[in-house]
Amino acid sequence: MARFRAEAFTMQALVKYHGLKDWKLRLPYHDSISVNTTCMKTEASITDSEKGGVFIGGKQNDSANARLQGVVSRIDPSKKATDFRIDSRNVPTGKAKGIGYSSSAGAALTLLTHRLLSGESTDLPRLSRTARLFAASASRSLVGGFSRLYAGKDDESTYAERFADAKAMDLRMVVVPLPSRIRTEDAHREVLTSPFFQARVESAQKRCDEMERAIRGNDLDAVGRLAERDTLELHSLTMTGDSGLVIMTEDSIRIIRKVRDLRGDGVKAYYSMQTGPSVFVNTDEKHQNKVLNAMEKLGYRSYLSGVGGEARIL
Repeated sequence: MARFRAEAFTMQALVKYHGLKDWKLRLPYHDSISVNTTCMKTEASITDSEKGGVFIGGKQNDSANARLQGVVSRIDPSKKATDFRIDSRNVPTGKAKGIGYSSSAGAALTLLTHRLLSGESTDLPRLSRTARLFAASASRSLVGGFSRLYAGKDDESTYAERFADAKAMDLRMVVVPLPSRIRTEDAHREVLTSPFFQARVESAQKRCDEMERAIRGNDLDAVGRLAERDTLELHSLTMTGDSGLVIMTEDSIRIIRKVRDLRGDGVKAYYSMQTGPSVFVNTDEKHQNKVLNAMEKLGYRSYLSGVGGEARIL
């Protein structure tokens, strides 16, 4: 029988980090900002009487075990990720890429192992440092709401903090999951070979300040424009690396064009993409159903979302 259960929500990175300057500590080159969803999450349970590590959909996952080991070692150096069993599943299930399931999984698994090995803690910034060892985005998913990951010079100075929630900005999102075989880790390595990488670091760092001001000021148009610019900049980096990775698909472009058409018709709609072909459409309560209907008329299964909260023990 499971000892503890937890849930954590996926997130949309409004200003995305790309590339890591320290892979062991997973330290990004610049700050990033995201917002948790309410429509997609990871549910996980931990059992300390069994061994085996992380099981996803009933199958042992070596990649998740390897990532979790850094988390476990931080909490209790005498333990291994395979000393207990964690069963994890994503809701809804699917093979979409770029919708943040690695972030929600990392947040849920960190919370569970910390609860089992160390006890309860409400110090979310401190826990975010531990979740970062699984995935840098997991640190933002863990603290919830609108959060900012500060890219410091070392482990102590690199953590996530929530700075706003739905009361500050009632952002609505329509999430359109799309599949891809490209691994996020490969894309993170690829961008370092782009001749425009350093310009990206400077641009994204500045954009984080602009994005935080826009969120605190409840300015949807500014948030939408900044997220679109960040999306195009991010994907241009992968396309100008040595391998010329193109992560966008024909479906991604089709959705982007539809979003622009909607905006031309007076609908509040702005596209956003992470390291994958899936598309988030940022909108408001008044226009969310128009956006959802437009995506489904194109033939895409889509999900409505509000601003989600922090990871929690159930």
